[in-house]
Amino acid sequence: MKVYKTNEIKNIAIIGNAGSGKTTLAEAMLFESGLIKRRGTVDAKNTVSDYFPVEKEYGYSVFSTVFSYEWKDKMMNFIDCPGSDDFIGGVISSLNVTDAAVMVINAANGVEVGTINQFQYTDKLHKPVVIVINQLDNERADYDNTLSSLHEQYGNKVVPVQYPIGVGLSFDGIVDVLKQKLYKWTPDATTPEILDIPESEKERAEEYYRILLEAAAENDEGLMEKYFDQGTLTEEEMREGIQKGMIDRSLFPLFCTSGEKNRAVHRLMNFLCLVAPSPDQVPAPVNTDGEEVKPDASGPTSLFFFKTTVESHIGEVSYFKVMSGTVKEGDDLTNADRHSKERLAQIYTVAGQIRNKAEELQAGSIGAAVKLKDVRTHNTLNEKGVEQRFDFIRYPEPRYRRAIKPVNEAYAEKLNEALTRMKGEDPTWIVEISKEL
Repeated sequence: MKVYKTNEIKNIAIIGNAGSGKTTLAEAMLFESGLIKRRGTVDAKNTVSDYFPVEKEYGYSVFSTVFSYEWKDKMMNFIDCPGSDDFIGGVISSLNVTDAAVMVINAANGVEVGTINQFQYTDKLHKPVVIVINQLDNERADYDNTLSSLHEQYGNKVVPVQYPIGVGLSFDGIVDVLKQKLYKWTPDATTPEILDIPESEKERAEEYYRILLEAAAENDEGLMEKYFDQGTLTEEEMREGIQKGMIDRSLFPLFCTSGEKNRAVHRLMNFLCLVAPSPDQVPAPVNTDGEEVKPDASGPTSLFFFKTTVESHIGEVSYFKVMSGTVKEGDDLTNADRHSKERLAQIYTVAGQIRNKAEELQAGSIGAAVKLKDVRTHNTLNEKGVEQRFDFIRYPEPRYRRAIKPVNEAYAEKLNEALTRMKGEDPTWIVEISKEL
């Protein structure tokens, strides 16, 4: 695998209310990327993202899932997040280590409670957001009502880049006002015909284009001057303005898809590749000393571990973000939290349970390691001579308390081990031992 530089990396969280189709959309993206040869479905229990037995049993995401693919000379790292508020910890962890978010909206339901709750975290963490109205092929889909609910909730910052031709069973095209083209699908096709916008849609498309053009121009003084002088901008200049608006959270571009039918997914992937910010284009995180740590590949190596899973036949899989420097397989690092040494015998990029060996990952990269000796979620590993820690993820207070005890003292140690392991996988848990029970 190619070694990707920091400015060639995109880290994006996929968020949205339960049932919005995030996992199905992720499956379509992985198929388009060529990483998988056949798309799985939630009903068939064979998607890349929902691979734990409990997820297959219940039919929805319980854990956040990292998946990465190479696309047009960029490394695209995504984290598919659970939609249920019960598993909000996965959303919060993911948003803290990514640089943008894709908010998926069910076209039949519009803005839902989960949409509002998760969007609040993007606001709190100041993350750029791309909105995707998904499931436009659903028989109850209503694009206009969904767009209206988004405008009601978030104002004119929500700016359509696309709108559909037909919805529900008649959904067979989108008008892309940035590209100034009509994307049209024949029944059962996933690859569209790309056509000129028909006369019947030109007035609406021109109005949408004007709104997008003005929204892009107002984020940059130079672009605004050119817009006033010439009355237009090139597509590249509009993308530049859209990106700046996204980073400032003054603009939330809106796209249309059907993840299930794999329609308009390829176009969304291209946009994210070109316009989503890289780690070096957003504010740098700070360490526990309050110092900014920029994603500099030539700087001292520091890894932050944001997630741990336990997989059968493998054991612990530890997911990290390279906060600074460059990590290579075989590197010896020091755990700043547990004061122990750790050798990264192998490092990987992943897509669910698919692991692809990487020889080197530079600052901004998201990767994984298996069977580490003494690493826990939220630990920091540093190269020799570097002493810094990261502790920037904050979870809400738990809503429920439960008291449990072993059937007898002989099982007390096993119970403690199980609770520790569960807390490692879900750090929103707070485990307390009370002698009063």
